[in-house]
Amino acid sequence: MQIRISKEDIEKIKNTLMKYKKEDLDYNEPHFSLKLYRLKIDRKEVAKNILKPDKLVFAGKSKSKNPNYKYIYDLYFKLSKNRMFKIPTSIKPKALYLITIFKIRKKIQDEAIKYHRK
Repeated sequence: MQIRISKEDIEKIKNTLMKYKKEDLDYNEPHFSLKLYRLKIDRKEVAKNILKPDKLVFAGKSKSKNPNYKYIYDLYFKLSKNRMFKIPTSIKPKALYLITIFKIRKKIQDEAIKYHRK
């Protein structure tokens, strides 16, 4: 598990993500595809949310264990009242590396809100 260094400015991250195209997305295969299949999430939906990050609600920064990347950004997208995704991502000037995806349930979401209000 990564230790979060800091909370990132959401507007800055949104502006950075909007600069990328679909061809710039790089996935941690086969892990990413297996997670999508198991969680019943469409890859197009993930790409749409990454490239048009209107639903981005939180971004955290942590150190990467991968020597090719300095930091990992945990991107949280709120898709509906009960549905949220967490997508750990490494950002490079010419590519976005999507490591994995987590579906977050309402109960966990409420716990996270309580934690961040303190």
